[in-house]
Amino acid sequence: MEKPQLPAALNFVEQIRALYIQNLDTDILWDKIRFAMGPLLADKELKKSSKTWPLTVEGAPKVKNLLFYEDPDFGFVFNATVRKANSVTSVHDHGDVWTLYGLIEGHETMYRYSRIDEAPKDVGPAKLKQVGCHSLGPGDVDSVPPGDIHQEHGGAENSMAFIVRAQKAGTFKQRTYNLETGEIKLNDGPILIPHALSAV
Repeated sequence: MEKPQLPAALNFVEQIRALYIQNLDTDILWDKIRFAMGPLLADKELKKSSKTWPLTVEGAPKVKNLLFYEDPDFGFVFNATVRKANSVTSVHDHGDVWTLYGLIEGHETMYRYSRIDEAPKDVGPAKLKQVGCHSLGPGDVDSVPPGDIHQEHGGAENSMAFIVRAQKAGTFKQRTYNLETGEIKLNDGPILIPHALSAV
């Protein structure tokens, strides 16, 4: 897959590749990628480009992601979402894969959950307890470690987010959780829509 044509995104690719080469501890690697994401989210050309992206999230279970880039050597990917105002996703995790979720425009609220039962991770019923809730605005990055259970609530207007994942959706299993019944469903994650990332 070709590298992004947007200069700030291309620079971000090279920064991430340079970090991977260092063989850092995984937590440190993703903390450094998170820090490097800030200038990209503030980039005027990215903001302008994001206004042309199609709607991808209308609410559970209709979730899609734009796919901008998959690194041929390290496997990390660039995705994006355009979330419909006031939409709510299912309660879910991203499997065993790191994800960074950076807001470009709009506001969202992230709810965090923890399992309080002792069953294996793919076995229900799961007993979940809400353990956190925080708001995101433009420039904020939500760091989602492997297995982290969460739910996104859209704000009063559509929001655009840039996403970095350690691995492309569809190559690993994710889980959705029913808060009422505890049912767990395995799935392949969002539908991916290949999309060029370039200046407008």
